[in-house]
Amino acid sequence: MVNIGAFTFQFDQVEDRIRLVGNLDNGQQRIDFWLTRRLAKLLLDGGNELVQKTSRRVSESPSEFKDATAQFEHEQAKAVLDASNHPVPTGRGTEAKLLHRVDFSFKGGRYRLRLYTHDNPETVAAVSVLTYAELHQILHLIHTGCEILKWDIAEPFSAFAGSAARLQ
Repeated sequence: MVNIGAFTFQFDQVEDRIRLVGNLDNGQQRIDFWLTRRLAKLLLDGGNELVQKTSRRVSESPSEFKDATAQFEHEQAKAVLDASNHPVPTGRGTEAKLLHRVDFSFKGGRYRLRLYTHDNPETVAAVSVLTYAELHQILHLIHTGCEILKWDIAEPFSAFAGSAARLQ
């Protein structure tokens, strides 16, 4: 099992998939995965649901403001995202494995992602522990790939952002 300390995403229009690269250039073992449209949608939906349940600010908000609070926190995390657009190098030993599922869990203020491959669906291939902001940033980057690949998947926490505000 590989511990992922850094995520890199490549949006491959030829494969029509998102390539998730763990530990690119951070000195740890690199591991590559393919995300399909189906799994990307499940991750975005699951991340949205997890935030609704685990964010203290969101859960303590009145029901009519929960979506707006989640959207606000998502925008805050995106604002501090440190990302670059450098191409992802490929070569020997960088064959991507098809992701079968990703399990989220929450404990002690941290999120743990366990990644399982299609060829070995019962064994954890990689794990990563994330902060709240990092979880939001990863969800945003996955959604960015969905937009580039024209998958027509709504951005997480966008229910409030799409509605027109009314003052009375």
